[in-house]
Amino acid sequence: MKGSTPSSGRATWLTAVLALATVTALTLFGPFSDTTWEQPRLLFALVTISAAICIAGATVVIAIADRREMAEIGLLGSALMAASVMPLVHGLVTPDVLYNDTAAFRTAAFLSLPIAVAVAAPLLRPQSGFGRWAARHWRDWTLLSLLGVFILGAVVVFFPDAIEVPGPSDPLTIAVTLAMVVAMGSISLRQLRYYGLGGQPANLMASLSLVALTGTALLPLAEDSYSPGFWWLHLAGAVGVIGVCVGLVVSKSFSRSAQELLAPVLARDPLAAFELGLSPVVHKFVASLEDKDALTRDHVVRTAEMALRVGERFRLNARELRDLGLAALLHDVGKLNIPTEILTKPASLTPEEYEIVKLHTVDGEAMLLAEATLASVAPLVRSHHERMDGGGYPDGLAGKAIPLPSRIIAVCDALDAMTHDRQYRVGMPVKMAFAVLHEHADTQWDSDVIEQVMTVLPSMPTVSGLDEVGRGAHAPETAPDEIPDDLGALLVAVDAEI
Repeated sequence: MKGSTPSSGRATWLTAVLALATVTALTLFGPFSDTTWEQPRLLFALVTISAAICIAGATVVIAIADRREMAEIGLLGSALMAASVMPLVHGLVTPDVLYNDTAAFRTAAFLSLPIAVAVAAPLLRPQSGFGRWAARHWRDWTLLSLLGVFILGAVVVFFPDAIEVPGPSDPLTIAVTLAMVVAMGSISLRQLRYYGLGGQPANLMASLSLVALTGTALLPLAEDSYSPGFWWLHLAGAVGVIGVCVGLVVSKSFSRSAQELLAPVLARDPLAAFELGLSPVVHKFVASLEDKDALTRDHVVRTAEMALRVGERFRLNARELRDLGLAALLHDVGKLNIPTEILTKPASLTPEEYEIVKLHTVDGEAMLLAEATLASVAPLVRSHHERMDGGGYPDGLAGKAIPLPSRIIAVCDALDAMTHDRQYRVGMPVKMAFAVLHEHADTQWDSDVIEQVMTVLPSMPTVSGLDEVGRGAHAPETAPDEIPDDLGALLVAVDAEI
């Protein structure tokens, strides 16, 4: 799939959905549904072995998430584990092998996907209060939910007639089936969106595998065990879980050092989506910034995090959001060409030094244009120091002629620079920084962007509480809305820093 585009990914996804629906309809409800192939021992072996493999794969995914601090991957791995435990139970209670014909056989098949969706619930509503809590405490959620899954599985195994589920034609069965198809489809589309952000084939593989797993939602509708549709959906479910596990593992195969550098960006949705699209070129640039100047490295990572949240407030599509995130992360990459003694100077810059610093916009553009995968964000990096009144650089663009992503980066860039310590000054309180932004709204910065930044700021873990415990805590006591007397000098200093 190398060289695939997001649009081809959507076409592939739609083709997979159509193919799965066609095969399922033909085997479960169509002309082939009347035949049966009753092989309980074969079913027992295939289901238990494939479920055990799926549990092992889900365990690997959870372990990677734990090691790399990836909440979303941990939650999805937990859901895959849940989607594997009940099939294992389903295989163990296959009639005429270890058990007689009991309610447990249908019960395990009926509960498998609803339980998995319940475990994955934080991924369906990531911006809800519960979703944010689960992102921060995903290990606790995983432990509690999987403990419940294993207890329920044990109940079904040891008390096979204790839980009975409605029959295939029952309205409740049909309603649950439809709900599971919608929920699993949503999670599959989420992985497809990640593919649109970063173009990684592994994400497309995970999305398509989730489509296959969705087919198991139809198992409770099967009137006859051992029909072609019955066998087909078991196969699709096993392939689906294994495929998702492989896709997630492959998509996480980047260096530990890169993960550590980008930890603030990878913390939680929507930043997890952005991380999935990072290329080795981006890792190299960010690592180079760390070697050159750790303050600049930390600054661009925080700026990228804030810009992505603001971009979502502006309802940017997947490709636009990807470009915004990359441009924000790489907006200072041109500073690699600035002499270290200027970049880390513990005092204000001279006019001559400031002119050298200003070259980082065009230098950054040139560096990104040299990389085919990053060329689309080069103009955004070039324009992140333009001003709404046309007084910025390097091109003197004004107003809406400045790309929206560049306007977003400009505000996030300035706010982070003002509120964090530098070599020769301490950061100011967030409220004072906002007062500065408002004082220069629609002259230096876009007022609409400022308002959106104010909206997303309280939810940012790297900024919330900054005035109390962050860099700005050392600033002189000042009224929240008081503008510093030396504002002009401050803005010049901030402009040189960002």
